[in-house]
Amino acid sequence: MRRSGFALGVAALVATAGSLAGAATGRFDQKLSKDRQALHVLNRLTFGPRPGDVDRVRGMGVEKWIRQQLQPQLIAENPLVDARLKPLATLQLATWQIFETFQPQLQTVLVNPTPVPPQVRLAQLVSPEQLQKLSTGTPEERLAIIGAIAPQNLGPVLAALTPKMLEGFPDLQKLAEKARQAEMSRPQTVVRSGTVFTSLNNLLTAEQRRITQQGTVDERRALLMSFDAEMRKQVLRMLPPAAVAGIPELQREALAARQPPMFVNQELVDSRMYRALYSNRQLEEVLVDFWLNHFNVFNGKGPARMLLTSYERDAIRPHALGRFRDLLVATARHPAMLYYLDNWQSQAPREEIPGQPPAPANVRRPGLNENYGRELMELHTLGVNGGYTQDDVIAVARAFTGWTIYDPNRIAEFQFNPALHDRKEKIVLGQKIPAGGGEQDGLQVIDILARHPSTARFISQKLAQRFVSDDPPKPLVDRMAATFTATGGDLRAVVETMLTSREFLSEGAWQAKLKSPLEMVLSSVRVLGADVTDPTALAQRIADLGQPLYGKAEPTGYSTTSDAWSNSAGFLGRINFAGALAGGQIEGVKVDLTHLSSNGEAVARRLLGVAMSPATLKLLESGAKGEALLPSSIAAVVLASPDFQRR
Repeated sequence: MRRSGFALGVAALVATAGSLAGAATGRFDQKLSKDRQALHVLNRLTFGPRPGDVDRVRGMGVEKWIRQQLQPQLIAENPLVDARLKPLATLQLATWQIFETFQPQLQTVLVNPTPVPPQVRLAQLVSPEQLQKLSTGTPEERLAIIGAIAPQNLGPVLAALTPKMLEGFPDLQKLAEKARQAEMSRPQTVVRSGTVFTSLNNLLTAEQRRITQQGTVDERRALLMSFDAEMRKQVLRMLPPAAVAGIPELQREALAARQPPMFVNQELVDSRMYRALYSNRQLEEVLVDFWLNHFNVFNGKGPARMLLTSYERDAIRPHALGRFRDLLVATARHPAMLYYLDNWQSQAPREEIPGQPPAPANVRRPGLNENYGRELMELHTLGVNGGYTQDDVIAVARAFTGWTIYDPNRIAEFQFNPALHDRKEKIVLGQKIPAGGGEQDGLQVIDILARHPSTARFISQKLAQRFVSDDPPKPLVDRMAATFTATGGDLRAVVETMLTSREFLSEGAWQAKLKSPLEMVLSSVRVLGADVTDPTALAQRIADLGQPLYGKAEPTGYSTTSDAWSNSAGFLGRINFAGALAGGQIEGVKVDLTHLSSNGEAVARRLLGVAMSPATLKLLESGAKGEALLPSSIAAVVLASPDFQRR
């Protein structure tokens, strides 16, 4: 499509943005026509249909397909998922192994040789007590300390001593001057945490440095791959990102060398993308996304990037279709949640802990932290109008004191520390938790909340809002809540009640939701049958549209309603993405459109699954101006159209 035609399409699409978040016009008691049902369930229970999916669901039958998706353990997985996940080694590591391998260490990387500050070097070679005496001690004390320095360290120590420290010792002053000159003439190398880092100038020849800056992709790849693993790691740590541009296998290795926590997080993001794109267990993947959002943990707080791999693998995925209480316990105990909402530092006041002496007046000690107690009720269980009070928040926070993290920067495992627990009586939502309890206090709170009618309704409302409509019918939510209560929070049963309801397969639910950035990007890739070999750039597009994976700072998670994503700037971003994807301009994504014709109406029906709206047809006609359009141009307009943005 010519640029002017595409620009006209952009303007028209942006003008329709407001209508995308409008309420559904159909009725929830009016059954969806059979020709739409397969497409509807694929748009709601998957990250978008792939080529051939609609025919497969119709052939199997919508009800049978839904029940199959509710039993993901019985679905044979797409071999491509395992093939894509296999290189992502961090996914299988325990948290302590992730820390051991990828924990950032105190490192100094010298791209240009510059001396280490004397104070830093001296602090590494003498104890704090010795340093104090060298600064303020008598001549005899200073001389005694210098005389006790090991011979191999004497030169560096003398070079780092200040004139005042050497005052009165002319012979030592001369030796110190010689030591400083020797230090300045040596290549600058810094040793930190057992790892040696030197300058890039000392590692590479002038010609090699030129190749890293100006060489072709093949030249840069050949040079870097010629180094052994340790040498390459040091070089990659110092090189700018441009040096590995166009070399995906080295981009990943460079990220691991420069920013280890980011590398761990990137592998987790990649795994989410691959599973969403290729897994045959699509409902499970959609629910994992739902529960990760419901129990949101922000990857930018403290060591969260190192903790989220286990959080998703061990706390969320096993319970996505299990019992809600088990999901609550798993998230409450996980170090990622404990750290994110600060409960790992929550403690009873010292004077209330038996056997503890009063804290010194000049020592500050963490006290009760209400963050987790509040969010547990407001966001995870009861809902903001669930009937709790500020007194309940405090009581719940007290019940979870002592739920902490063992060695949070090295091991990061859940630990209950009785020395930090508030053992007094607590009243939560009118129910008494007797004094003298321990970890069981928190579990009793979870039992109270998991059984509460407000929790049954709040969870049912959120699920219906995600899968049915932004304002789901009250009778449906009531039936789901009744199932929740009757089954003790069996999430599979609750979801089944929703998906087999008349409201789910109704005209009122048809295209009633606006896709989130994640859903829009993934469904676009899936409908084109694109091959994703590196999802990094694709994940960045999702982030650019406002929904970075694991990147929501607030515990609310991302909104599941259309109004949050319905704005002109967001739609312009979607339009640009559609053009880039259809044009094959996204790194790591291979798009083959040779199977598409130049007939706009036929292509639109193939991508949408239904006939396109008159507005989209008009856009195609105005862009073409009587000429044949390229398949990429047609695909770009269809993917950016209001027709495709709805689900």
